[in-house]
Formats: sequence, structure tokens, C-alpha cells
Amino acid sequence: MEKIYEEILRLPNLEVKSISSTAKKIEICCEVNEEGICPSCCCKINRVNQTYTRKVRDLDISGREVWLHLQVKQYECDDCGRLHSQLFDFVEKGKGYSKRQAKWLFSLCKKQCFTEVGAIVNMNSKTVENIFYAEAQKQIDQVDWHKIRRIGIDEFAFKKGHKDYIIILVDLDTHDIIALLPFRDKVSLIAFFKELGTDFCKQVEVYSSDMWAGFLEVAHELFPTATMVIDRFHWTKHLNKAVDETRKEVRRKERDNELFKNLKWGLIKRNEKLSSQEKTKVEKALEACPDLAKVYHLKNQLISIFDKDLTFDIAKLEVEFWIKKAETIDNTHLNKFIKLLRKHLVNIVNYFHQRVSNGVVEGTNNLLRTIKRFTFNMTNFDNFKCRVFAWKT
Repeated sequence: MEKIYEEILRLPNLEVKSISSTAKKIEICCEVNEEGICPSCCCKINRVNQTYTRKVRDLDISGREVWLHLQVKQYECDDCGRLHSQLFDFVEKGKGYSKRQAKWLFSLCKKQCFTEVGAIVNMNSKTVENIFYAEAQKQIDQVDWHKIRRIGIDEFAFKKGHKDYIIILVDLDTHDIIALLPFRDKVSLIAFFKELGTDFCKQVEVYSSDMWAGFLEVAHELFPTATMVIDRFHWTKHLNKAVDETRKEVRRKERDNELFKNLKWGLIKRNEKLSSQEKTKVEKALEACPDLAKVYHLKNQLISIFDKDLTFDIAKLEVEFWIKKAETIDNTHLNKFIKLLRKHLVNIVNYFHQRVSNGVVEGTNNLLRTIKRFTFNMTNFDNFKCRVFAWKT
């Protein structure tokens, strides 16, 4: 029987001495046979001063709690005279649960509250909470900044009303969140990157963000060798806004015309994603309003440029030609977008160097909103950060 439990437990050098069980628990008396090493002088220790029992919770078996009664040897070093208690690879020093039990509890807590998990495993909810945050911190500490080459950066409204923003950093190669920062100001962001070291700043090859001046200034100041890319999603929003503002203008003039009602999403969605019914509705509206048709077709033409597999130079020429063409219709709303496009033209067209997009960062924003709902709008940033890293593992 003891050998069977040794095989089930699969813990290194563990020898099971006896087993007792009830309907809810399995108690296993055991010891670990290994040579003692003095932590002070690193010499082998053979002399056992005393033994005592340490009780450790391990993974459940068949729905029953498993408790290991470990016989712990206290060694006395012949060379330095130091006393040293036996340590085990499968349990943290001073903890009453094994490492794999902690990982199991951590996985249960990812999408459940601590009280609920505590009830499931018959543990104090505060103990479960402490285990969760300790394991989550390990996930945060495991980020290897030496491997990061392409960074996506964005902001997230942490508190209701968009008053407090946090910053999200994502590895665009692995799509992993690499940092959540409790600020959005330029000075703090620069200080954070400088703390990572100049070698890190030099190794970054691509830096993708929106058009906020703070993000762009950080890139110019700290990442001299990186290609700065303004995310396609963000400038597209401004382009769609120009189309929508034109639609609103037409709608005000043609308030009773059914053709221009419920038209917004039909104009903004990509043409290939429109249903046949939506396409018919859009075509009729455009036929009735040539000014709206011009803006709509120009929008699709610019987007189609970014769908092509072009070099940077050719793409830049095509976008500049589009700008000249768009200026001829002299649409107030489109002119605002053109001004924005001219200002950031190089960084927008840098998309064609490596076709980098912040789409994964936008997906991360959706994840953060989900976690905010799940945690009932948690306001403690450090705890929220742990929740996010736990959810992604």
C-alpha cells in the first residue's frame, strides 16, 4: 500500500511510512531520504540532532484532502556547529501546503472569488487570497525583458468616469501583457523605461501606440533605433468619424428621408462585412447623396491601400496621392482628418515596414474591462494587476 501511495504522490525521495484515512481526509506519515547540506559551509551533514513532524496539505485524491505528516530532520554540522532543519523541494519554507497545491489554488482563483474557492477546498479564504497573490506575483516577476523586441502601448480607464488611467504594455510578438503601470504621465513613463536600462531601450525594434503626444515623445526620447508606428486602429477611428459627421450633416438636412436613418454602422463597417441588406441600404443612400458618397468611397480607398502588400516608399506615395484627391472635395470633416494624417504621415505609413498593429493591445483592453466587471470594479491597482496576470496564464 505504501509503495502505491509513493507512486501516486510522485515526490522526490519520499518514503511513505503509514497511511490512515477517513471519509474526508487521507493522512500520510512520510519522510524524505536525502543527504543534508549545511547552508553555512556547504558541507555534508550526517548527524541528526532531533526530528519533528511538519504537516503539509497536498493535492486532493478522489475528493479527499491529503495531509502529509513529514518527519523533518534537524541536522548538526560537524564543521561549523550550525543546526539546520531539512528543507524540501516540493514545499516552500514555513508553508503548510505544497507548491503544487498552491498552483492548483491559484488556477481555481483565476475566475472565482476567494471565498468560493476556500469553500471548495475547505481552506480559510484569507489563506487562499494570500496564496493567489503570491503566485500571481511570481507570474509578474517572470517577465523576461531581455527578449522584448516589439512593444505595443495603450491606456485604460481604471476608474469610472475616465479620471484615472493606467498604461498597458504588450509584447507584440507573444501577445503577452508585460506590464501594467499605475500612471499615464510622460515623466513617470520615461522613468519606468530608464529603470529597465539603456540596453533594453536599444534592443526595442518596434514601438506601436496611438497618437497621444506623450507616447510619441517617449518613443523619440528613449528608443532611438525603434520604428515608431501609429496604430492603424486609432487613425481609422478618426477617418470613420469624418464619414459619420458627414452622415449627421446630411441627416439634419434630410430629417424625414428614410434613406438616411440607421445608416451609421453600414457606412463604418468594412464593405466585405456588410450583409446584402446593408449593402442595398448603403448604395441607395449614397446614390441619393453624392457628397456623402465621395467621402465614403475615399474612406474605402484609403483603407484598401493599407490592405495591400506594399513597400514603405510606394505606400507613402499612394497615401500622398490620396490626400491630394481628398482635398479636392473640400469636405470640412474630412479636412480635419487630412490635417491629422499629414501630421503623423511617416509614423502611420511605418505600418508597412513590419505591418505592426496594436490590435492585440485593443484586445487586452477588452480583457481588462471583463476583469473589472468580474472583480466588481476593483479599485486596488496592485490586486487588479495580479488578477490580470493570473487571467492571462
